[in-house]
Amino acid sequence: MLTRAVALRPVTGWAGQTMTSLMPFRYRGGTWWLRARIVSDVGGTGLSLDAIRNSVRRGGVDLALDQARGTNEFQPLARLSLSRLVEAEEVSFDTVLNTAPGLSLYPGWLAELRARAYQRSREGRKSTVT
Repeated sequence: MLTRAVALRPVTGWAGQTMTSLMPFRYRGGTWWLRARIVSDVGGTGLSLDAIRNSVRRGGVDLALDQARGTNEFQPLARLSLSRLVEAEEVSFDTVLNTAPGLSLYPGWLAELRARAYQRSREGRKSTVT
């Protein structure tokens, strides 16, 4: 089941790249995979966040979100449009603490390992704040 995420490779730009959840999710008795692709033309070179910011300012960035149950083919799930920037000092995404009701990371042993790592990361960030 983990073979969907094994073929990791470095990339040199944002556009056209497939980004995955790396771990599947359990939902209503099924195993689900998520992936996203930037379908907008994102200018610039490399993986600069400035290129994303500039594209949002110029008219937005669209992402195609797909889902697959188990080993089935990916199917379209949603389209996400980024249309404005929200300025923030630091943004933190913690999928261990922030999941929808009935949704969990899978397999359980790897989710537990990830939960401990995220907890230590949160503790480390707090200890460096003055």
